[in-house]
Amino acid sequence: MFIGRKKELQVLNDLYQADQFQCAIVYGRRRIGKTSLINEFVKDKATIYFTGLEESATENLERFSDAINNYRDDDGLDAPSFANFEQAFKKLVRISQREKVVLVIDEFPYLAQAYPPISSMLQSYIDLYFKQTNLFIILCGSSMSFMENQVLGYQSPLYGRRTAQIKLQPFSFAEAQAYFPSLPAEDVFILNAITGGIPMYLSLMSANKGIRDNIADNYLNPNAILFAEPSSLLNQELREPANYNSIISAIAAGASRQGEIATKTGIASGGLSKYLDNLIDLGIIAKKVPVTELGKARSRKSVYVINDGMFRFWYTFVGRRVSQIERGLIEPVLDQIMQLLPHFMGPEFEKLSQNYLWDHIYQPEVVPTPFIELGNWWGTDAKKREAVEMDIVGFDEAALNGYFGECKWRNELVPVSVLEKLIERSRLFSYPQKHFYLFAKHGFTEQCQQLAKQVNCHLITFTEM
Repeated sequence: MFIGRKKELQVLNDLYQADQFQCAIVYGRRRIGKTSLINEFVKDKATIYFTGLEESATENLERFSDAINNYRDDDGLDAPSFANFEQAFKKLVRISQREKVVLVIDEFPYLAQAYPPISSMLQSYIDLYFKQTNLFIILCGSSMSFMENQVLGYQSPLYGRRTAQIKLQPFSFAEAQAYFPSLPAEDVFILNAITGGIPMYLSLMSANKGIRDNIADNYLNPNAILFAEPSSLLNQELREPANYNSIISAIAAGASRQGEIATKTGIASGGLSKYLDNLIDLGIIAKKVPVTELGKARSRKSVYVINDGMFRFWYTFVGRRVSQIERGLIEPVLDQIMQLLPHFMGPEFEKLSQNYLWDHIYQPEVVPTPFIELGNWWGTDAKKREAVEMDIVGFDEAALNGYFGECKWRNELVPVSVLEKLIERSRLFSYPQKHFYLFAKHGFTEQCQQLAKQVNCHLITFTEM
């Protein structure tokens, strides 16, 4: 059963309904469900489907020929291969001139690597022939840098030929709930977090087991896919995987600034930038700045965090315990993970809370005036001479309204001290109107509720989100 991706499917179907040529670019990290999305879209449509592989141009041409020859001809696989890609495209022109057809080239980067002229050839045929037909081309790829630079980028021969682009994102909490309709919301939230919302990883989790057993089966079993997945992905995507592994490990251990990462890894700060940029391109890490500095070209407060949930979970809990796991010491490792899991979930709950406010941005009873930015903030309290972090800070376009929030993923009720601290820290900002929000896993103490009424603070629990 196909779950989620309603917006993406709607985009593709709307394009298909238009009586004209289309070229959609679909890309995203490995395992995120690009092929599943495309298969769902084309299931009731006339389609020529080809997947590029890491092989020679001749071998790719043979399989491309088979895909074209087999279209509407069950005996097409016995037909001879085209002499070259030019001949294959001429055949596509004849097909598209007489009927509406979808041409899917999955893993386009592999084909382009095997046969570099393919992008220029495709551009030429689009301009000269395909634009006068109803052909629907879908170019799909997992190599983020290639798709963004060599397909979507200004220097690409294909620049300006696309009619839509879809960068597939991980499943949202709501999509994960649709995937596991029988599970408690809290369990779904945790499973979505530790898999990074990647559909393929979610499919490995069992709805008939608890969080502890799912972690044991999928992360602490040396024969399981996720036990070796980060290493596998780094080896597939990057040269010098050992250096990338060291960088991610350093960030997981708390090194968040470039100098700290350089010191911990032994990689010179000057050479470190290219590694960090590549990891950002892959979506594995992210470079963050305080929300009030998002518009600045450079910020001295920049930090690096692990952005991908599966990588963050693996490098936080699994990577440093591989020796124990391989020796079969599973239960002690599980005990440690389950004890630290609430702390791991903290940043995930912050994202969920921020998304809640974005979802209610035009509901005045929640957000009186729409904000233009919302996110984390960190800085210094000059009076107290101490570092300060805030889970949520936002502001409107006129800088008249400030939004401040704290998020607590704890089993106990949130005490009044959390709200008192939030109010105190909001004084670091000069917005004339201030609005407060507390987000909690379970609820709030009576004292906290009383103060919240006095300052008009919104109290929101996980079950309301």
